[in-house]
Amino acid sequence: MPKNFQRNCNYPMMPLIKDLATLWMAKRVEFPYRCETCGKGYQHRATLVRHTRHECGKEPQFKCPYCAHRTKQRGNLYQHIRTNHPGKNVFSSSI
Repeated sequence: MPKNFQRNCNYPMMPLIKDLATLWMAKRVEFPYRCETCGKGYQHRATLVRHTRHECGKEPQFKCPYCAHRTKQRGNLYQHIRTNHPGKNVFSSSI
């Protein structure tokens, strides 16, 4: 940073967060719904139900048509394609 950064800035300096653990503790959320198999916690019962039916202990069912990436949720595959394969069609292949 330039030496005169603080003098030329009209905004007060925001306090710096020293590490990610501090940030995580500041935004900690309770997870009242827990998977009995793997222990993952969820805020909403519906998310736990989806996890137990389609994800927990199961192989990923959505495969990227452009690489070897596989995921358990279709939305994560769409995000992967948009991020890693720009300009390609966004569609999924269920295994």
